Parts: sequence; C-alpha cells; structure tokens
Amino acid sequence: MNLNYIHLGLDYDDYIQSNNDLRCEFQQHTNFIDDYFSKKIRKLKFKTDGTFNMISISPTEFDIKSSSIVLDKVLEVYLPFDLKRYQNAKNTNNFEYYLELLEKGFKKANKFKDIPLNDLLSILEEFKRNNCKNEWTHKKKKLKKEDLQIELICDFTTNYFQLWLSITKLSTKENLLKEVIIRTKAGVSIHEGMFKDITVGDDIIITDKSNEPRVIIDRKALFDKRLLFKINGSPEIKQILSYEL
Repeated sequence: MNLNYIHLGLDYDDYIQSNNDLRCEFQQHTNFIDDYFSKKIRKLKFKTDGTFNMISISPTEFDIKSSSIVLDKVLEVYLPFDLKRYQNAKNTNNFEYYLELLEKGFKKANKFKDIPLNDLLSILEEFKRNNCKNEWTHKKKKLKKEDLQIELICDFTTNYFQLWLSITKLSTKENLLKEVIIRTKAGVSIHEGMFKDITVGDDIIITDKSNEPRVIIDRKALFDKRLLFKINGSPEIKQILSYEL
C-alpha cells in the first residue's frame, strides 16, 4: 500500500458538533496544500506498512489524542490549534502557520509509523521556495496551421481556484494572451470535473468530465488577441464558475 494522501484539517470529531463552520472554513483555506502535497507524495510511491495510505494532521483546541490509525487507513496525528494565529493568517498570503503545522505533524507521524520524513520535509521546503504556489498545466493543444498553442493552466490558492487560458505563438514562443476563464471558491470538490479537454472547431470548446461543452470561446476573436467566451450551464453553475470574476 502506497502513501497517496496528505491532509491538514481541524479534528473532525472535535469540531463537527462544536464549530463545524470553523472546520469547513479552515479546510477551504488549506485544500490547496492538501492537493499539492498529495500529488507530490504519490510520485514517490512510498510503501507503508499496509495500515495507512493517508497522513492526516489534525489541529484541535481540545484534548490532544494519541496518534492512531483511524477510519479506513488514515494515520492521524493531533496538534494544538492556535485560533488567533489562524485568524491572522486566513485570507492572506502568509502561510507560515500552516507550514509549521505540517512540519510538526510530519515529525510526530514519523514517531508513530515509518514515513518518508526527509522527502516530506524536502517537499515542504520546495513549497516554501516557490511561495506556496500550486500551479500546473492541465492541457495543451497545438494549432499548427495557425502557428498557435492553447494551454489550460490551473492556479489553486488559499482563497480560490482559477483556470487560465494561455495562447502562445509556436514559432516565437510569444505569449499573445493569458486570461482567467473559470474561477471558483477554494476547494477541490468545487472545480473537480468542470474542465477536461480542448476541442477546436468553429469555436474553441473546453469540455467537462462528461465531454459536454463547459466554456465556449470565440475562435476568431481569440486569434485577434481578444477573449470572448461564455460559460455553459445552469445559472447556478455559471455563478459557481465565475466567482469574483
């Protein structure tokens, strides 16, 4: 069994009844960290002792429980939660408190089970050096006849997720256009499945996981370095995918 997931979130059992709004808010602000570390750790293909495939670091204002294997194959460790430090950090780009919790959590987990501690700390340092950015290229499409490349670039932050459309001239690598076409509140479950592929016809279509058109982009305008697009879906979907746009 490989270690596939890293999770940082307030202790579910302690907060589900006492302050679930705070638990959900904290999770929303740290989802981008879970996503980054989970993708990085999967590449290591670290084999655990077979009892866990996730490390869950659970801050709490209540009693600190002993590290244990909980639920279905989750190694959970508990740390004291400083509400004031969290409140000062949320909605900012100061991630020092979150990173401190991660480091303490990894070291505590290593005392309970064999985990790739050095690798996790290296990923943590890399994350710091890159200013805690979680960005990646989702899809590329070359249009050789037009001498263009279309890219979908994901940007997952503590406050939102956004999908950039980037147009580059193939021959010169000149970037002609880069603009946001989807933005949601932070949280993997919100944007997951909302975009998948790029298809090119009379218009440029960004399809979703069901291969249905989700974003329709005016092809002629795009080649004139203008972005004209519409989000396809119900009013609720359109609102979700255009958060603060």
